[in-house]
Amino acid sequence: MNRTRIASAALLGSITLLAATGCKSSTDHYSYSAITANLTPELQGIAERPVDVHTNVAVAENVNWRLMWGDLGRVWYMDRPSILSPFPTVSTSGQPQ
Repeated sequence: MNRTRIASAALLGSITLLAATGCKSSTDHYSYSAITANLTPELQGIAERPVDVHTNVAVAENVNWRLMWGDLGRVWYMDRPSILSPFPTVSTSGQPQ
């Protein structure tokens, strides 16, 4: 009986201590110096969020890789069938020659 009273008193004391301290963070995000240090925390560029910048970089990288493979096809003359063949060739790319 005595142990249960001690355990319940300890539990009540810890709950009271937690309720009294609250959930204050260690940094103050609403002070004047915190606000003026970064006026647009959600923007990375002039008008873009970090996720928008990442998307633009990913799209540009994807286009650059596809253009590089097209350039290599033209460098090695693999972008169209040879015109030296005496037989008619069919374009398999779907693009008119």
